[in-house]
Amino acid sequence: MIKINQTNIQDLESKHLVGLKEIVESRITLKKANTKNQELQQFLDFLKDNLDILLCGKKSELQNIIDTVEKEHFISEKKLSKILDKRQKRRRKKEELKIYLAEFSREHYLSIHLPSTEYSTVKEFKSAVKKLTSNKWKGYGEILKGIFDYDNFTQTKTGWSAYDLVSLTDVSVCPYCNRSFVTTLQKNGKKTRAVLDHYYAKTLYPYLALSLYNLIPSCYVCNSSFKGDIDFYKDEAIYPYDEEFLNLATFTTDFNDNIPYDYKYLLGLSKEFKVNLEINTQDEGLQRKIKKSIETFALEDMYNMHLDIVRDLIRNGIINNKSRMNELSRNFPELFSSPEEVMQSLFVNYVNDQDLGKRPFAKLTQDICKELGLIGKPPE
Repeated sequence: MIKINQTNIQDLESKHLVGLKEIVESRITLKKANTKNQELQQFLDFLKDNLDILLCGKKSELQNIIDTVEKEHFISEKKLSKILDKRQKRRRKKEELKIYLAEFSREHYLSIHLPSTEYSTVKEFKSAVKKLTSNKWKGYGEILKGIFDYDNFTQTKTGWSAYDLVSLTDVSVCPYCNRSFVTTLQKNGKKTRAVLDHYYAKTLYPYLALSLYNLIPSCYVCNSSFKGDIDFYKDEAIYPYDEEFLNLATFTTDFNDNIPYDYKYLLGLSKEFKVNLEINTQDEGLQRKIKKSIETFALEDMYNMHLDIVRDLIRNGIINNKSRMNELSRNFPELFSSPEEVMQSLFVNYVNDQDLGKRPFAKLTQDICKELGLIGKPPE
């Protein structure tokens, strides 16, 4: 939910392209030489011709790549399985079923790759779809995995690697949750770094496994426990290289009104409240993306496991109100250049928009401080 602010885009793109293009191109050439399948050769030619985009294309360009590949060349076995899972499971009359399956096939590009036969039963339709991977696209998945070898990229000790990429992006906190540090460190031959989430899952789009702007430095929980291979193509979440929550979605506290009002809540002593993420935009597209992010990464549930932080913020806000912070700023000019610096020190976190990605829970801290009237106008 926090944007990745890159100040060295050109350097990052240049190193990623130089570090990988020649290697990937040679793999494509080798695979093409070892097959007589003309359709596969055409697909490999397409990949080679678009290699710069595949490695360093922006999100809109990657979307165009997916669209072209699935229309003209290939749909992964994992995605075909997900497509079939989306099929509505209700009884239909025979003629209705034919119409439905035809429309369903067009929507997911299956009609381009399946025989022209109109399938009158779901069983026949599913069988025909599954034959695409066992016959028409047999071996494609392994070939693409070998060409766009993400495992080698993460494990290599020479040349451009995942560690180099994460080091250059300089991401300190997971942009999906703003809850966990993702420290990059190398010492005594050992390394630690952020994991790289594939915004468009590599199991669904293996040809994007090494795409720079498909690799989101993130924490293990967001990447593996929650995101997995959830498909963001045509059902997007917030994309950290371009978007963030900021004021589009804010954390708010919600007193539990199922019990008599408890003054302790106002003092940061009560546990009878919850944290919500309130969506503040009327843009329906952004609303869908924000809801998708909240749902995918279980953001409300995860943050409600940290009510102690909110209680500390409330208590801290009582002691260190605006008057107190202004006083400290005036009395200790050698320590603080502004009341904002006083707040950062007292609340042990950043509250400015541009710094929210530097420490965990900075977005929560900023929003609760706004709710308490410590930032901006006091609450009505």
